[in-house]
Amino acid sequence: MMQINQFRGWLDGLMETAWEACQGADILIESPSAMVGIHIAEALRIPYFRAFGMPWTRTRTYPHAFGVPDHKLGGHYNQATYVVFDAVFWRAIAGQVNGFRKRVLGISGTNQTKMQANARPFLYNFSPSVVVPPLDWPDWIRVTGYWFLDGSSAYTPPADLVAFIEKARKDQKKIVYVGFGSIVVDDPAALTKTVVDSVLKADVRCILSKGWSERLGKKDASKPEVPLPAEIFQIKEAPHDWLFLQVDAAVHHGGCGTTGASLRAGIPTVIKPFFGDQFFFGIRVEDLGVGICIKKINTSVLARAMWTATNDERMLVKAKVLGEKIRRVSCSRLGDMYCD
Repeated sequence: MMQINQFRGWLDGLMETAWEACQGADILIESPSAMVGIHIAEALRIPYFRAFGMPWTRTRTYPHAFGVPDHKLGGHYNQATYVVFDAVFWRAIAGQVNGFRKRVLGISGTNQTKMQANARPFLYNFSPSVVVPPLDWPDWIRVTGYWFLDGSSAYTPPADLVAFIEKARKDQKKIVYVGFGSIVVDDPAALTKTVVDSVLKADVRCILSKGWSERLGKKDASKPEVPLPAEIFQIKEAPHDWLFLQVDAAVHHGGCGTTGASLRAGIPTVIKPFFGDQFFFGIRVEDLGVGICIKKINTSVLARAMWTATNDERMLVKAKVLGEKIRRVSCSRLGDMYCD
């Protein structure tokens, strides 16, 4: 984790560069995790919107994505997570931000009451079919649907990947994508071995995007620490809008963008969360019946999740229907690949 002195230096740099970047802007749309946009918009006297891929607005329906409990604790708890998070978050940055406001922006200091952050227009870029808008959200909150940045039109898959997929189909084997982003783990070899053993036990084929690495190691994270069997094909990267149409299920970390991509493809999604909103979206796929959230990762758990995601008819149908709903909302912006 980032040390406090490193964080302070990073935040100073963020505020300075953000101020420079916003010069001449007519409107400012900011992720609230960026922290400084609301103050820059005030100094520039321009309209300000918030936008994010996970719930940040107080509600009794869902907990704050950084406050997801192991078990559902009800509306009072959910509401409280936002209040507590807002207070702790502001307290951590208030001194630095107010110094920046006075020194650079030329405006007086502020506090939570003056900012009225919860009264600002907010755009949520997830699907209302995945995160149903709560009834207690005010009128200035809009759930717009996912904002996809597709790359398949400029992508040509390598011939050996295409051959791997074609062979799996010929052999009548299900294909599972596995990728956890660039997470840092204490024992990357053990995680890779778990994936390998799980693929073999579930009797599936796997397209592996290995980004995990050792916490302090300097090894190339793209290279496996254990030999990969013929049942696994490793890739460095491929656009999700192409890749997820080639597989029967996806196993990933549950980031909002990756989750949206796998759900849009209409395939069951297995999430192993590691941080932040990943826990929230892991619970959502389970609640919707379109996937599985695994709390720990070992061969028994992961293999069973892979088998279920590729064989449970109820889950397969629910994932397909949800994918159709997501595509229906956004197909006017997409290529023929995704539109009915």
